[in-house]
Amino acid sequence: MISRTALRENAASAWAALLRGFSTNTESSRFNRLMLIIVGALLAFDIVLAGLLRLNAPQESKLVLELFVGSPSMPILIAVCWYCRWRGEGLNRLGDVSQLAAWALLVIPAISYLIPVAGRSPYPLVDGGLAKIDAAMHFHTVTYVHLVAQLPRVRHGLAVAYNFLPPLIVGALVIPPLCGKAIGSRRFVVAVLLAAVVTSALFALWPAAGPWTVEGFAPTKDQSVVVESLAFFKSGQPMPDRLKDSGVVAFPSFHVVLAVLSIIALWKIRWVKWAALVVGILISISTITTGWHYGIDVIAGLAVVLLAQVIANRAVEPLPVAAAREMVRSDAELSDAAS
Repeated sequence: MISRTALRENAASAWAALLRGFSTNTESSRFNRLMLIIVGALLAFDIVLAGLLRLNAPQESKLVLELFVGSPSMPILIAVCWYCRWRGEGLNRLGDVSQLAAWALLVIPAISYLIPVAGRSPYPLVDGGLAKIDAAMHFHTVTYVHLVAQLPRVRHGLAVAYNFLPPLIVGALVIPPLCGKAIGSRRFVVAVLLAAVVTSALFALWPAAGPWTVEGFAPTKDQSVVVESLAFFKSGQPMPDRLKDSGVVAFPSFHVVLAVLSIIALWKIRWVKWAALVVGILISISTITTGWHYGIDVIAGLAVVLLAQVIANRAVEPLPVAAAREMVRSDAELSDAAS
């Protein structure tokens, strides 16, 4: 039999472990605080803006509530993370994986709701302008679509690569913490959030459907519904269920953004970095050969990656670097006070 004293001590230790997840000065707790601020602000922004644009504002709250209540995944991940932190050093890597997976479940609805909100902007489609930019660079998506169409095996392989993005993202979330390099995945999550905000803003200002609308090649079944989806966004009508999963962001390519950010997250893992590089490059190439994107979309996606990763690297610093910065800041404050 376990005594009441032991139970109280275990409960106190458990609560202390839970509080340490937010209050202590560790990489994990600082990441939790940063994500709580970013995701909370983004969800609040989504709901307020959705109300102003006459979207279904309660939908975002419902999505988040379902993650906590309706889906077993979130409480299980939180419980696993809490248990690993409580038990200590031997389970820290598993705790990092569960922490990142839990935040990823919150990030998905937070950023996915940005697209329909940005899609309500009054700006017209700019496919013609993007095609002109490509032409000025002597680049035409249709050339590569027709070239690959003559090589069935290459076309099939690149089509598979285009759809291989989800496993690459999961690898960027899971592999670094399992290898003791959780900071790479934490930076990845923050960078994805920042990149999604920038991408949505650019999509709102310069919306576009895709190269097939102006370059004269036949769209695929999925591509053919993009123009219809954009029309629903601009009309203010609710999006039909059959259109909700259609990809509508052409400029910049978020496919490229996620692929390159995944490569960066996995780059310090020796046994997987070259595989990640090859897969990420093939995914980026496939955005052109499958006809989804203009060349300028890829270039803009790389620019978004650079911006988001630089900010994420600074926001999620290794603990010794952050401690050193804090020490310098404290010394400066003491010097100012003395003078």
